[in-house]
Amino acid sequence: MFRRIITVIIFTSVCAAQQTYTLDQCIKIALENNLDVRLAQLNVEAAIENRKGSFSVILPRVSASTVSAFQNAYTPAGSDVAVGESEYHSGSFSISQNIFDGGNWWNQLALSKNSLDLAVHGEQTTRINSLLAVKRAFYQHLKNIELLAVIRRQVELSERQVERVRQQYELEAVSKSDLLKQEVLLGDARVQYLSQEATLRNSRQNLANVMGIDVNSQFQLSQPSDDGSSIAPQENEIWQLVEAHNPLLVSKRIQVAAQDIRVKIAQAGYFPSLSMSVGYSGSSDKFDEVFSDMGNEWRRTINLSLSYPLFTGLQRSSQMQQSRIQADIQRHELAQLTRNLKVQYENIFRLWQNMNESIPIFEGTKLAAEEDLKLAQERYDLGAATILDLLNAQLSVAQANSSLVRAKYDERILLAELDALAGKL
Repeated sequence: MFRRIITVIIFTSVCAAQQTYTLDQCIKIALENNLDVRLAQLNVEAAIENRKGSFSVILPRVSASTVSAFQNAYTPAGSDVAVGESEYHSGSFSISQNIFDGGNWWNQLALSKNSLDLAVHGEQTTRINSLLAVKRAFYQHLKNIELLAVIRRQVELSERQVERVRQQYELEAVSKSDLLKQEVLLGDARVQYLSQEATLRNSRQNLANVMGIDVNSQFQLSQPSDDGSSIAPQENEIWQLVEAHNPLLVSKRIQVAAQDIRVKIAQAGYFPSLSMSVGYSGSSDKFDEVFSDMGNEWRRTINLSLSYPLFTGLQRSSQMQQSRIQADIQRHELAQLTRNLKVQYENIFRLWQNMNESIPIFEGTKLAAEEDLKLAQERYDLGAATILDLLNAQLSVAQANSSLVRAKYDERILLAELDALAGKL
C-alpha cells in the first residue's frame, strides 16, 4: 500500500512539472528577478551622473543676463516737484574659470571616479552573492531529490524483506521477533521518507524564492556537469585569486583609496586659490541701444582673484586630522578583513578538500555495503546469521548511499563558496 502511495506521489509530481531548469537557467532567472541587482544597477547609473556633475569644478561657468526696469511719473509726498517717467535696460555676459585651488578640483574628480568604481563593484558583488545563493539552493534541492530516492529504495527493500521474513515466519523458519524487528525498520524508513518529502518541498520553495518565481511553482532540475575542473590545484594559487578579486577586499581597497583622496582634499585648504573671470556688459535708458550698438555701449572687464584663508577657526586643521585618522582606520580594517578572509578561506578549502577526497571513499563504501547486504541475506536464509546482522547490513547500505549523496552535493556547494570568495561570476 505504501509503495502505491509513493508511486502516485512521484507520478503526480512529474506530471505537474512544467519546466526543467539547468543551473545556468536558474542563475539567469534569478539575476533578472533579483531586486537587489536592479538596485545596484540604479546605484551605478546615479554614480555615472555624479561623475558627469563632478566636472563642474574644472569646466568654466558661462552666464548671461538682461534687466529692464520701468518707472511711471509720480510726485513724492510733501513735494511739488514731479518725477518723470524713466526706464533702464542692461545686459551682461560673463565667463569665470577656476585656475588653481590647491589640487581640490582634480581630487574631486578622482573621488567621483572612485565612487563610480565602488558602485560598479557593488553591482558585481550583488551578482556574485545572488549566484552563490542560487547554487546553494540548486545543489541542496538536487541533494534532497536524490536522498528521497535513496530512502524510497530503502522503503522498497524493507517492504521486500518484511514480506520475505513473513513467509519464513509462516513456515516457522524464523521467530516472530525477527518479523517484528524487520517491521520496525520498515516503519522507520517510511517515517524518514515522509520527513524527507517535506524537506524536498521546502528546498524547492527556497530555490523558487531565490530565483524570484512563484514558490509553489512545479519544476524539475537538470543534473549539471562536474565543476571540479574549475578549482585550482594549489591552495596558495586559489588564495592569490581570493586576495586579488574577493568582493569584500576589493570594496575595502576602493574605500581606502577614497579616504586617501579626502586627505588630499583636506590638504588643499592650505593652498591659495586663483580664479579669473571675463565680463562684457552694457546699459542704456533705451532698449534698442543696449543690443544694437554693443561695440560702443558695452564694457569689457577682466578680474583675477587670488585668495588665501589665513585663519579658519581651527576648522582646517581639524578636518585634516580627522581625514588622516579615518585613512588609518580604513587601512587597519583592510588588514583585519584580509586576516579574517584568510581564516575563512582556509576553513572552506580544507572542508572542500576533505569532501573531495571522501567521495571515492564513500563510493567504495557503498559497493562494499551492497555486497555485504547480499552476503548477509544469504547467511540469514541459511540460518547462519541473525536478523540483527541482516538489519545492520540494510542500515549500512542506506547510510552509505546517503553519505555519498550528501558528500557529492556538499562538495559542489563548498566549491561554489570558494568561487564566490575568489569573485568568480
